[in-house]
Amino acid sequence: MQDTSHETKKLPNVSAEAINALYDEGKLLLCMGRYEEALQCYDRILEISPTSKRAEGYKGLALFKLKRHAEASQCYERALVN
Repeated sequence: MQDTSHETKKLPNVSAEAINALYDEGKLLLCMGRYEEALQCYDRILEISPTSKRAEGYKGLALFKLKRHAEASQCYERALVN
């Protein structure tokens, strides 16, 4: 599991463990093919930490799997630029 303590700077009352749990849930949902639900996990992470490159990358993957390629491309671009 990766350290996400740097991702909670915007909202200090959100623990790194809570962020990690959202990542884990999102990855599990991706593996299960439940892309819409995975997308919700990554959107929640981005609400907490808007500059998370990792969340943008995973969100891009979920969008790509949903054949929402233009949106996926935007996520990948934000992940690379941030």
